Amino acid sequence: MASATDGEPATVGLVSAVQDPAHSTAPSAEVGDGGRVELVDGRDVRVTADPEGSGGHPARYTVAATNGTLSVRPTGKSAADRTAARLPLTATGTRTGTMRSGLTTRSAAASTYTVKLSITHADVRSKLFYVWNRKTWTSYAVNSNTVGGTSSVKLPPGDYFSVALHDDWMEPSYLLTRTFTVGSAATTVTFDQRAAKETAIRTDDTTAARDSSAVWISVPGGDLAGFAGGGPDKVYVTPFSVPGVSLRLHEVLGKKGASASVPSAYRYDLTHSFNTTVPASPIKTVRTSALAKTVTKVNAPGTRTTATLESVPSSGEWTGVFIGASVPAAGSVTEYVTPGITYSRFLDYGTGELSLNLPDRTLPAGTSAGEVLGAAPLQPTRGQSIGSQRSFGKIRLYEPSAFGDTAGHTANDLRATYAYKLASDGVTYAQASGLDSSHALTSSSLPSFERTYTLDQRVHRRVPYSRLSTDVHNEWTFRSDYAEGKELPLIDAQLKVSGLDGLGRAAAGAVRIDASASTRSTAAEANTRVTGLAYSTDDGTSWTDLPVAADGSATLDVPATASFITLRVTAADDQGGSLRRTIARAFGGPAPQSDKTVGATRISNIVVNGGKPVELTDEPLQVFKAKFTATDPSGIASGDMYLYRGSYATPDAVLYGTWPATCTKADATTSTCVTQFAYIQPRWTLGRNSLAGVWKVAAWAESADGTGYVDLHAAKSPSVVRDARVTANASPEPVTKGKTLTITGKLSRADWETLGGYHGYAGQKVKLQFSKKATSGYTTVKTISTSSTGGLKTTVKASTDGYWRYAFARTSTTAAATSTGDFVDVR
Repeated sequence: MASATDGEPATVGLVSAVQDPAHSTAPSAEVGDGGRVELVDGRDVRVTADPEGSGGHPARYTVAATNGTLSVRPTGKSAADRTAARLPLTATGTRTGTMRSGLTTRSAAASTYTVKLSITHADVRSKLFYVWNRKTWTSYAVNSNTVGGTSSVKLPPGDYFSVALHDDWMEPSYLLTRTFTVGSAATTVTFDQRAAKETAIRTDDTTAARDSSAVWISVPGGDLAGFAGGGPDKVYVTPFSVPGVSLRLHEVLGKKGASASVPSAYRYDLTHSFNTTVPASPIKTVRTSALAKTVTKVNAPGTRTTATLESVPSSGEWTGVFIGASVPAAGSVTEYVTPGITYSRFLDYGTGELSLNLPDRTLPAGTSAGEVLGAAPLQPTRGQSIGSQRSFGKIRLYEPSAFGDTAGHTANDLRATYAYKLASDGVTYAQASGLDSSHALTSSSLPSFERTYTLDQRVHRRVPYSRLSTDVHNEWTFRSDYAEGKELPLIDAQLKVSGLDGLGRAAAGAVRIDASASTRSTAAEANTRVTGLAYSTDDGTSWTDLPVAADGSATLDVPATASFITLRVTAADDQGGSLRRTIARAFGGPAPQSDKTVGATRISNIVVNGGKPVELTDEPLQVFKAKFTATDPSGIASGDMYLYRGSYATPDAVLYGTWPATCTKADATTSTCVTQFAYIQPRWTLGRNSLAGVWKVAAWAESADGTGYVDLHAAKSPSVVRDARVTANASPEPVTKGKTLTITGKLSRADWETLGGYHGYAGQKVKLQFSKKATSGYTTVKTISTSSTGGLKTTVKASTDGYWRYAFARTSTTAAATSTGDFVDVR
């Protein structure tokens, strides 16, 4: 965990998302708002936080690669409470190009002079400064953790190129540049924000709008300054002409008005560089017809959920941060891509904790064949990284990719828990449970001679964004001896099921299952075979064996009464190895999914938002909580909930908890589980006013002994409504007794769609109320209706001093609202 003290950025070592250093491939650090920033293949920056709720725009960070360090800082906070993380550029796994590592900052010598760097004509709350010598391209560290738009650095005489990044959350961001010379005295260098020009990549598709962006400056030697952008807000840059320096643009565009709940049917992934010279109008316009085009099908894991497709251009240098936009899950998206550019990509589901790793892709101009992502069964998929291995007298167990798709894309789920047990001849050499996908497990000392071992791995998850592959159970046997750095000869198996729909469901009738197996040992690989297939329609209580053909295929007649199909595959090789793999709920069946209770586990007392309607404005960062009571004789291991609108299997919209629920033990049998729904921004999360109204709560809990659970699909029906406002103004003031008093006002409600803000609510009954001076309480004088624009106007006879207000009760889609009382002096 990186932390900051007194506004200074913390520095962390080479931190890995894989906590076992032997398997470290993604150095990462956590930042103060709970976000995570990772190095991907030692080259790209992946920001995985999403503080505005599922499907919203990711957190904005300022990121820079200078002085041998990757510097990451959330934007939009004061210097005093800002948290930063720095990752050294010594990551392993670099694939292409040259990555500068171990860069050194030139130390201040006796002949240095103070240079004051100042951003002018701007309200600066978050900024970063960068300075390079224009001849040597040596970088100089600038302490940017100062309040306001000014910092300073000591520099020797020379010619310099400098960048100021001004990037505050939900506001336009700026990359301001200056060249200057240091002579024999201190100097001040100003960055005039007024001189910056908007930069963008635009298309001839008038329906498209920027969804997210990353804009940065690259200098000779591989250093960069940035990143500006992050969301749909505009980006401005100071035009410059400096040999070897480039402005890089990466933008993702989608249809105007799209949201996580109603994603765009198309996605533009565009890249451009202004090399050496950034013109006075740095706008690049591209024709859609000149781009690469492909159609990508995105399958959903058993339920319609939110999904985000992220990408970053790869050009052999530090290339940027992953940016993206929501795409349809259980649907298709037409992609338009800058041709000839290699993009690294991944796909996130739901809260972003289920992430599908996609291969780099380079498309030529014109139409290319599409691909299918996320097809069930979700299952362990062997990637390029090394799995469990033997190192002399110990075995390191590491099998993280439990939820890859049938196309071979690896994935894991950060909410899943892992358990391992390694044994031989009745002796257990390693055992642990409750691990996450980033943790490996190392055994105790093993016998040096060759012997047969058993490895049992169980992966469990119950999450709001997936109905499939709730449990994966691998039972391996293998032979191992005293060896250095030798991967265990475990058997891998893959299952493919034909005829599934975009939600991973089969209709009643015959489906074909294709099974294949291989061993992680070249000597035995050709002799690995599938030995059996079986299925269950009752979550593994009973099993039916399937006849397996010589090619590993089998036919399964899916019953019309099945909600889910659980699969089991067995395989063996000629080296004494075997595998039995069970995938619970490998794919869905035609029967509706109903509530389920196993054992004595129960849920009660569900309360959403303290029992009040959830009233959402048009603003970001909205928060509410929900809770329930869970009981079981053995106690409660875990529980969670989420909200959805529409049907359980195919919801129109979802609201997920920002983090897994926290279940606090009340006594030996009872826990209170609390879920926080934070960082909600209706425009990006929902995007449609029609989603206001009655929602439903899905909730579940699991027993401490692992034998019981309850899964309720519509346990509560809270209201999620649009916030409302009403105003009142009585005139004239003061007024003569007996004269006419006119009370005007307006009823408006939050707009969750493109326009945002508040807009008039027409045709609604509103009460005019009066409270006499020196008394408490209001009485209703009359009821009137709003005009077509939400306007209110009525008259009364003035009789006594007091307060006038309008009160709106509420509707099924809109919150109640009461204006402030307007005092009138009657004379």
